[in-house]
Amino acid sequence: MRDMLDAAVIEGATADAVEARLRSKLDSIASFTIGAEEEYILVDPETLLPIPCSGEAVWSCHGDRRVAAELLQCQIEGVTPISVAVADVMRELRSVRRLLDTRLAGVARLVAVGAHPTATDPGPITDAPRYAQIAVSHPLAARRMLVGGLHVHVAVGGADRAVAVFNALRSYLPFIAAVAANAPFHEGEDSGMASVRPTLLRHLSRTGTPPAFRSLSEYAEFLVWSRGVGAQDATHHWWDLRIHPSTGTIEVRVADVPTNVADTGAIVALVQSLTFRLAERYDGGETLECHATERIEGNARLAARDGVDGLLANLDDGSPVATADAVLALVEALTPSALALGCADELSGIERLVREGGGATRQRLVAESGGIEELVRWLAEQTTGRRSGAGFAVPELVAQTG
Repeated sequence: MRDMLDAAVIEGATADAVEARLRSKLDSIASFTIGAEEEYILVDPETLLPIPCSGEAVWSCHGDRRVAAELLQCQIEGVTPISVAVADVMRELRSVRRLLDTRLAGVARLVAVGAHPTATDPGPITDAPRYAQIAVSHPLAARRMLVGGLHVHVAVGGADRAVAVFNALRSYLPFIAAVAANAPFHEGEDSGMASVRPTLLRHLSRTGTPPAFRSLSEYAEFLVWSRGVGAQDATHHWWDLRIHPSTGTIEVRVADVPTNVADTGAIVALVQSLTFRLAERYDGGETLECHATERIEGNARLAARDGVDGLLANLDDGSPVATADAVLALVEALTPSALALGCADELSGIERLVREGGGATRQRLVAESGGIEELVRWLAEQTTGRRSGAGFAVPELVAQTG
């Protein structure tokens, strides 16, 4: 939801006014509280193709604030309350998935996936002024962008600390994207990518790796300037990472939505622990790294193509490193932070994802064994834990439910 800051940006507030409002928000928020948003695709129970019933989904939940509409009528979003522990986030997401599955029984199935594997027509957009404006400004997004993401919010108390952590966190976006890659199929074909979602997101403006900002003042100036290129408010910056004015959080948007909640918990724990560690280093007087956007983007492309099975480049000297090794080394370095936050068990799930090859590998195994249509049915079953009929015997590696 928009707050006063977003409205002020729309109405023409000065950069100084935007900075002051944003600084107040960032300085007053409790550090390291978390929240998450998962985007789901609604599919017909029989055809498994997208079905435009998000309005019915929202109505059926009777005002539950954890359920929200999205750009397309075949999309729905699950939103958690502000939480302290990753376990609380996971509990809320399991609850909202069950709620939607129950309320939509016989009407639609819920699918948590980075991109629908077979659909070619996403159907109509949601009937709301915001989405109508987005569709006019980004026509290909309205026609092609049937995707699902996981957005993780972490509070970093203190405006200057938040900017420094934001700049440093950019460098780790390819690590998160690689381990969360969960969209190898698109329009009935294997895309050759671990995740085709970043390619589809390019139909929107201001996506991918965000620029670094030298100060909160520079960020505020950019928000005001960008009204001239169509960003009506700060929520029209769809980067993989952003400082969210309404919530006062750093929002990590790079991950594909995991099909099961156990994987979501692992990624939320990774983001929370990494943010905590960067803030801890900043508090200790370190100057946090701030790498060039084009270098991070180079790694982002590799992460989208290969997931955890490829290579990344060292951002300083370009030397190659196995993505799996880099991610596992990061998990080891973050374990003390995870212990302090109480999410060490959830963080250990990253090791399992790396070992199994992530969601993309699971999807390919299921499709190889049962076909791509059966893959969509399996995704629906894994999303909610509810079988539809006799079910499909999947390989042991992928037979896991959140």
